[in-house]
Amino acid sequence: MNTCGRLDEHAKERKSFTKQAYAPGLKGPGPLGRIDFGNPALKPMLRMMADNMKKDTRAYHPPEGLRLRSLSVDNGNGRQIWCFVMEPEGEETRSLPGMLYCHGGGFFLPLQVPALRLAAKYAAALHMRIFLPEYRLLPEHPAPAAFDDCLAVWRQMMVRAEALGLDATKILLYGESAGGALAAGMAQQLLAECDVRPVGQLLIYPVLDDRCGRYASMEQSVDVAWPRSSNEQMWREYLRDITSPAAPLVPLRTDYSALAGLPPAYIEPQEIDILHDEAVTYAEALTAAGITVQLNEVSGSYHGFDAESDNAFVSRVIQRRLCAMKTMLESSSRQPRP
Repeated sequence: MNTCGRLDEHAKERKSFTKQAYAPGLKGPGPLGRIDFGNPALKPMLRMMADNMKKDTRAYHPPEGLRLRSLSVDNGNGRQIWCFVMEPEGEETRSLPGMLYCHGGGFFLPLQVPALRLAAKYAAALHMRIFLPEYRLLPEHPAPAAFDDCLAVWRQMMVRAEALGLDATKILLYGESAGGALAAGMAQQLLAECDVRPVGQLLIYPVLDDRCGRYASMEQSVDVAWPRSSNEQMWREYLRDITSPAAPLVPLRTDYSALAGLPPAYIEPQEIDILHDEAVTYAEALTAAGITVQLNEVSGSYHGFDAESDNAFVSRVIQRRLCAMKTMLESSSRQPRP
């Protein structure tokens, strides 16, 4: 496992989460992680919040040189999935590398502007098309709805690659937080089906396991961006119709021997995050299965820290991600496709 160095500009030693020892320059987390998404009394407020987020995404204008468009994707059962596409301007007829971006939000919240800002940076730097599906959300749609929607978008990207301007041999999977569970699970599902696979997976502070008590970082959950109580509530709601949770819906519930053959991975745990240890555990499992893994443990950072995408500290982390993406895309040109 290649750690590619640790972004350790703040602290050499791991510190208690309760001290909130954030890296200099970071503003600190917002209040979203402290909301009880399972509280019925909060449903009207949460619905209004989600509606406002959707309005913001539709009003977003990307930087010069990029365009943001939308398209409707058939999920295979006659239902349409709304999907944003971030892409370079003037490249409508050219085949470009692509990425499926599974956004975070605890399976409760829709695509948000910070994800679009990150997608814009990735699309501009790597000259690629990035697809961001608006998958179905809790509380109305528990698992496997979100997973099925993202998988349907992936399959349409493959089937319609030429029409969508995609080089199907150079497609990445990207997931942040809850989207990390979707991206990691999709990589496992595509491998099991011997389907067309991504050339790399990027998992950013990913949610990977519903068995919260297995990880020491879960105990250090006081006053952090995403507390254990919210994480447990999220999993209860997401898996409420699932009798026996298993992979790919819960990526770390997989048989580790089945991981061989997965695409290279970039995994990014944040130091001050209850999810830190499960991200490291998954990186170790992939490495043991012979998968190339770049583990970038970011010191002084917290869940959702990259919402400040123009922050100098965040910009350096983004450069690490871009480096990993570029390596994956370039390596795909030298490897035979399955």
